[in-house]
Amino acid sequence: MSNSTPPSVTGLIDSVTGRPVRRHPDTGVLYVRKAGWSHFWGRTLDALVVMVVAGVLMGAVHAANQDFALGGLGSAMSASTGVYVAVMAAVWFVVVVAYGMVWGSVGSLGDVVAGMRSVRISDGRRSGAWRGGWRAFWWSFAPFYLLVAIAAAFEGSGGDTFDSRYTAVDLRSGLARGHDPVPDATAPRPAAPTRVA
Repeated sequence: MSNSTPPSVTGLIDSVTGRPVRRHPDTGVLYVRKAGWSHFWGRTLDALVVMVVAGVLMGAVHAANQDFALGGLGSAMSASTGVYVAVMAAVWFVVVVAYGMVWGSVGSLGDVVAGMRSVRISDGRRSGAWRGGWRAFWWSFAPFYLLVAIAAAFEGSGGDTFDSRYTAVDLRSGLARGHDPVPDATAPRPAAPTRVA
């Protein structure tokens, strides 16, 4: 989706999970990406939270409209299906963006349950409230996001949404718990220098 800074390869693996250890290029801090399916189920929980909260608020707006409690807006909603749909869509987008703002600044319920944190690959910081809200706006295109999330889960990716600048860091990895990473025995070794006679 945009220019991204690829994580540095370290030639190390996590001593607990066995997954590759990566390095944030700007800060040099090591991290382990969250495994695909854990990441997928964490984001699925986030989607369920958004759907439930939006559904409750949409139900409340609908009930208020039925009780004529919305004044002029209620009259417009009753008179025009387009206005009714626009108000419900606005409720949906407000909930999605507000949840994204929380996700970008302190983390989401899916992050807590899955033991992960969504961070910038370049420096390991959270996206922040405004960028988190913008990123969550793209969740609203659920069919596309769902396909991307399932594809990421199958390939074992910890990529966080379809924005390649972010990743989900595994907070339950050995590295995150203070264990030192170990050398990766399968990593390619540098070739020995060739001597010229």
